[in-house]
Amino acid sequence: MNKTLLSILVIAFFSVNISIFSQEKKEPPIPFETLFGNRRVAMSLAVNKSIGGKFRYNNISSAAAFYDYQKGKTELVSVNSIVYQFHKNVGISAGTQYHFIKGFIPTAAIHFSKANPTWLLVLTPYYNFMPWSNIETVAIAEYKPTLNKDWRLFTRLQGFYSHDFKKNERERTMLYFRLGATYQKYTLGIGGNIDGYRPERSCIQNYGGFFRIDI
Repeated sequence: MNKTLLSILVIAFFSVNISIFSQEKKEPPIPFETLFGNRRVAMSLAVNKSIGGKFRYNNISSAAAFYDYQKGKTELVSVNSIVYQFHKNVGISAGTQYHFIKGFIPTAAIHFSKANPTWLLVLTPYYNFMPWSNIETVAIAEYKPTLNKDWRLFTRLQGFYSHDFKKNERERTMLYFRLGATYQKYTLGIGGNIDGYRPERSCIQNYGGFFRIDI
């Protein structure tokens, strides 16, 4: 089984099992998204579930694969954290990240967020305990105004920056955007992923259509 198929099966496995879990707990939905771009297909899954009290479980998983299998070019990253939400808009967490090249990495983070039915704002800096110092920062903004009783506009802008302090250089950057419309739990639209890597590697610009479902 090649890595492209394995990545797809892993994401699908998590989405199905989490769907069953969320139905039993009747908690907020979990967005699962697939972007069919001109260069590759990209998938993402985000989980934010209450465990008890001020503790919650947070998972962000993403995969990207070229349509024609390229060895070593299939990406799979999953961050799993236990968050202590000591304030409505602020929390701290500890957990592990699985990276398709680096393996398992212990992480710690601060979570800043503000949400209502129309807006979602998220800022999360991570510190990765690796053989070298590494800091990652994720920023997300969503604007989802109501269009009528059945439809909402969906817009999303996501940025990511990772810095390698050992080499004192950029390790990874991302700029993702989405524009679409939501009907009930389904969202369809256009989007793009601009993925940057270390300075010696060129970026990958991937544009196409996306489908998103709230599980």
